[in-house]
Amino acid sequence: EVTEISASQLSFDSRLENFDKFIQLLTGIPQYAPNEADLKLTGITATYNDMKSKNSAVVTADSKLTSARIVRDDILYKPLTGLYDIASDAKNYIKSVFGATSPQYKQVSKLEFTAKKTT
Repeated sequence: EVTEISASQLSFDSRLENFDKFIQLLTGIPQYAPNEADLKLTGITATYNDMKSKNSAVVTADSKLTSARIVRDDILYKPLTGLYDIASDAKNYIKSVFGATSPQYKQVSKLEFTAKKTT
């Protein structure tokens, strides 16, 4: 089976790079002199710089989000010390001490904790 690598260049980084190349191309064309301010080289360059800074902010935020999710997963799902394992152990302990039909166990058994989905 042949694996093909996409050459579509649709990622944000690729689009920014192509937009920059487009600006460089227009810079070399002396006849390019539109009347609209947003289509002039200064307007296009300002748009490019704005897009580039926003893309950088997204990349930074995504990195922070990924790190926060790792910490969250560690708190919730770490074997033996994670919230999921502690809650399961507590439920089992209450069931063993008070019995499966006790009001204490019925109250605790209503609390739901879901195991992490593995992909």
